[in-house]
Amino acid sequence: MHDALDDLTVTYVLAARPHFENLRQIAAQLAGLLVLAATGARSAAPDHPLLHSAEALFHESIDGIRRTRATRRALRHHKHLTQAAAALDTALSAARERLGRADGRADLDSIMMPLRTGYSHLQHAANALPGFEMVAFEQGCCGPARPARPAFSGPEGPLNG
Repeated sequence: MHDALDDLTVTYVLAARPHFENLRQIAAQLAGLLVLAATGARSAAPDHPLLHSAEALFHESIDGIRRTRATRRALRHHKHLTQAAAALDTALSAARERLGRADGRADLDSIMMPLRTGYSHLQHAANALPGFEMVAFEQGCCGPARPARPAFSGPEGPLNG
């Protein structure tokens, strides 16, 4: 549970939230491009609108993150937000360089590794202060495989209908 926030930290949260959301959106757009590339879609190229949109959001956000002044309470959050931005910048650069290569061999790991790092920092930032939420993919359809649970259980064990 988070402690109550002072007024200056609340001001920081309100200022940083749009940039956090933009970084989340950038990560989602890069992930979408990786899915396209992994399936062999020719549209997964440096001129794809998702990449242009992600780059525009990044430039808007990085300036805002740099201008945002973290309070002592928000330093951990700001550190992770800055590290997430740096990792996503690396992923964007790799996407520009690697997607749509003439030899047809995009190095997806060079995009995926910094994307994962950036997402991890966003998760840490979300845990550092209230008001920053992340989607927990491990609880959804894309999460790790779990054994199916039976809907009902009788005295002799699970009923599988």
